[in-house]
Amino acid sequence: MTFHKPIWAMALVCAGMLLTSHVNLAAGAVTASGKVPADAKVKKIRLGQWTDQKIKKDLAALVENGHFRIARKKLGRLEDQIIGYMPRNGLPALRHADFARRLVNQVSSISNHHHRMKMLKFLLANHELAATLVFLNRPGQQNVAQVYHRLAAMHRKLGPMVVAYPNLTAAICAVLYQPLTMHINENTVHSPDPVALFKYYVRYQRAMYFGIRGVPARLLIYVVDSCSSVPSMTWALNQYHGDSMVGQLFFRVPYDYSTFLHGAKKEVDVKGYNLPNILRYGGVCADQAFFASQVGKAIGVPTAYDVGMSSVVGHAWVGFLQQVGNQAGWNFNVGRYREYRGVMGMVQNPMTRRHEPDSFMSLSGQLIGTTQQQRWNAVVLTDAAMRLLSFSGTHGTFSPGPLPAYVFGCAAKPLVNSVPVQLSLLQRAVHQCDGYAESWMLVGYLASKGKLTLAEKTLWTGALMRLCGQRYPDFAMAVMQPMIMSVKNPQQQNQFWNRAFRLFASTRFDLAAQVRMMQARLWRKAGHYNRAGRYLMDVIDQYANAGPFILQALHQAVAILRRQKHNSDITKLYEVTWARIHAPPRMADPFMHESNWYQVGKLLEKRLRGQGESLMADKVRRELQAAGNPVAGN
Repeated sequence: MTFHKPIWAMALVCAGMLLTSHVNLAAGAVTASGKVPADAKVKKIRLGQWTDQKIKKDLAALVENGHFRIARKKLGRLEDQIIGYMPRNGLPALRHADFARRLVNQVSSISNHHHRMKMLKFLLANHELAATLVFLNRPGQQNVAQVYHRLAAMHRKLGPMVVAYPNLTAAICAVLYQPLTMHINENTVHSPDPVALFKYYVRYQRAMYFGIRGVPARLLIYVVDSCSSVPSMTWALNQYHGDSMVGQLFFRVPYDYSTFLHGAKKEVDVKGYNLPNILRYGGVCADQAFFASQVGKAIGVPTAYDVGMSSVVGHAWVGFLQQVGNQAGWNFNVGRYREYRGVMGMVQNPMTRRHEPDSFMSLSGQLIGTTQQQRWNAVVLTDAAMRLLSFSGTHGTFSPGPLPAYVFGCAAKPLVNSVPVQLSLLQRAVHQCDGYAESWMLVGYLASKGKLTLAEKTLWTGALMRLCGQRYPDFAMAVMQPMIMSVKNPQQQNQFWNRAFRLFASTRFDLAAQVRMMQARLWRKAGHYNRAGRYLMDVIDQYANAGPFILQALHQAVAILRRQKHNSDITKLYEVTWARIHAPPRMADPFMHESNWYQVGKLLEKRLRGQGESLMADKVRRELQAAGNPVAGN
């Protein structure tokens, strides 16, 4: 992991050192404007050297005069020049330019001038910490000024330790720039003091399952977003350190049926809401998920508190990073009840505080085993593609200024901005670090806007299937879906869906069912109702127990029958569907009412009663009621 310390950072260590208005270059001089005097004899230099000299000059001037607006403009133009003239081996120059632009943009958000300048000098003197934080932050989606205020506060209390643990420091600052709050039903929990949390992880770093120093900051954000006190975390570490199957801790917490069956207040609410009490007194699914996720964070395992998107009363479960050989991947299935398998979930992004599909974060498991430099390179190349894309919209034409004549090792002419050029940058980003989700998602965005050709969609969906199909199928589906839906020709789009179906058919029944639902939607929209109906029946026949899709498939199949005047077949369809679904074990009413079996049974009962078949309707109702009586152990 080597990120060469740029010469501007070394130059700025000498406080108060001001560059003159000229930069001496071997046999001649270049003026501050970059022009070569007519009588000067200038030695040619490579693009990378010229880039570092320009950055050094611009940052030195910024340290001297504090004019951030001017520096932002200069560094933005410089990065555009690097993007426009970058050779194949010019990635270091682009990385240095993108770092400098990001750094100045982010630090400029600090309102107090004195604090802004102090932070700039601190970051320039501590490059690894600066780059880790600068490339981790998501300006526009989080309060970056507060992130740097948090860094300043931690540095005052911890001193050089914040520099010694760049990934941990960056993760805590990027997440706990303001206190984190979670609402677990009737309970409200808060994040611990960031300094105390930092000390906890440093003190017990050897007991952390994945360690601390070597864990990428983009994964550590799912460790440090704890909402348990440090004493509770220490208790959890003593009880569970080294546990690789955090999801199974979900079931260690006994389910408190008295809440639903008798309307009683949960005992854990009375005794005090903390991890030891949750384990002792039990709770509902939200408490089980909170317990498992918080224990995971306490033992150094990235976890996420997941909430069902289509739940009637709401359901929660836990996702956790699971080690698989020398690799790791997110597991969202172990720590939840079977009745909710296939329900798509939402998790809170710890940095932005926004909820997003859990599939978006699943690819981050791929970051294990990558170097810091590879991760930064992926960010930089994706930034470059996004800058080019911005010029395709409302920012005018991309036209980087010419490079000085004495610069060599670069393209003779600037690139012409186009979607293929943007895709080539994203392809390089994926090659550097295929676990950086934003690269793939930008490709999906381009496709959804109709900017990709059929051949390009074929290429990228194929790459997604190869990388993510087996290890990160949820992410693959999330990116592929808008890409495939943008294919206008129904036959061609259906071929893409068939490829996706073959990928998921034997391992992920829920995703296979989702594909069939998309195919039914495609043909229904095209007016081919019989073909749509066949795909819906495939879901009912083959995937009745795969997830919530069965209810959607049933409702849509009923709509097609009604459209085709086949109302007499609807009752039979309900009967066949209910027979296909496995009856769940006897359980408390809230879980029973959530199950597909119960909901389809209620539809059948209502249909029979509406047709005057009271005896059959009563029989269905008795069967539904009998299943709703819980037995011990559930």
